[in-house]
Amino acid sequence: MAVAAVAVGALALSACGPSDDDAGNTGSGDGSAAVVWGVEGGQSASYEAAVDRWNEANPDRPIELQMFGNDGYQDKLRIAMGAGEGPALMFGWGGGVLQSYVDGGFVDPIGDAEITDRYLDSVIENVTFDGSVYGAAINNIQPVVVLYNTDVFDAVGASPPETWDELLDLVPVFNEAGVAPIALAGASKWPQLPYLSYLVDRVGGSEVVERIMTGEADAWSDPAVIESLEMIQSLVEAGGFNSDYAAIDYASGAADALLYSGKAAMMVVLSQAYSNIQTNAEQFVADGKLGYAPFPIVEGGKGDPGALVGNPSNFWSVTSAASDAHKETVQEFLATEVMSTDYMAEILDRSAVPGVEAAGELIAEREDNDFQEFVFGLSEDAPSFQLSWDQALSPAQGAELTTQLDRIFLLEITPQEFADAMNATL
Repeated sequence: MAVAAVAVGALALSACGPSDDDAGNTGSGDGSAAVVWGVEGGQSASYEAAVDRWNEANPDRPIELQMFGNDGYQDKLRIAMGAGEGPALMFGWGGGVLQSYVDGGFVDPIGDAEITDRYLDSVIENVTFDGSVYGAAINNIQPVVVLYNTDVFDAVGASPPETWDELLDLVPVFNEAGVAPIALAGASKWPQLPYLSYLVDRVGGSEVVERIMTGEADAWSDPAVIESLEMIQSLVEAGGFNSDYAAIDYASGAADALLYSGKAAMMVVLSQAYSNIQTNAEQFVADGKLGYAPFPIVEGGKGDPGALVGNPSNFWSVTSAASDAHKETVQEFLATEVMSTDYMAEILDRSAVPGVEAAGELIAEREDNDFQEFVFGLSEDAPSFQLSWDQALSPAQGAELTTQLDRIFLLEITPQEFADAMNATL
């Protein structure tokens, strides 16, 4: 959930991989800039600062950063890579989408241990295929957590839910108080994904998730999947979300606003939302009104309660079509400028957390670091960190998943109809 729209259509990359003749489309080391693609977001300033530092120190080997909006980026990348016109460094989310490029021969492994050994295991595993690492994490870890308005909870005498049953018990309490229990930006679809991926893992355990990720036949018919979908629809039917959730887009900021304005009690969302709310409601956060908690456990479930769902990071990957000179430039750039002390400090200044081993010490030295220690601790201790399923699955499966899950939230289909539709993608 790239905080992200989903790529449309299969990549079909293996049939149109780059040839030797394609090499050099991103420059040949003649002083031309190595092109780096990025997607605009809360951490964009770090990308720009790193490139500025590099270009100042290496004027004979410049890097050109080209930034894009989130919507449509996946399609643009797919078309450019298929035509042999991609950048030297491509921005991505790891998981099944990146593996499609790896399988098609479009991405080179990163062999420099100075780059790959710095990251938390839960971060780097999402870009590791057959023992090789194909991406360098470039921004903050974003587990999905529960953010809540402490004033709203205090007003009804409630505590943040530790279990799914406790969450359900709070729904009528907040509805009777005239407050939406959970803010949801359903029009964006991806904010609905963590409910399913967390619940499947909590109910059925990592084995069920693994069968889905590996495309095992009828994996979506597992009883844990059906039960999780039933739990979601029970939450919808109970009035668990703001009444206009199907019309709210996350990028509008409306869901965040429901929370910090006191019109909603909580939100299940990527931890990045903490920074977004801090930007738009600085005093609300400074006054300690924004609480946070892990996603609830499911009593009696088989899953590890420490397992996480979300975006371990975004990544830059070295493309195979880049010239040798540009590959050397961008790999040195990754080693020296990305996740350097300055780079990590910039991320931490935005109340975010880089997925780097050394970040723990830097966080400990900072004031007002409670939320950052919470996020780093969750990620460091997690037995697994599931990449958002729209990115972990193939692009075609991810697109079908968001479509069918949206229909579950809208109560248009049954859990079995969802399972049948998803099994057809295997």
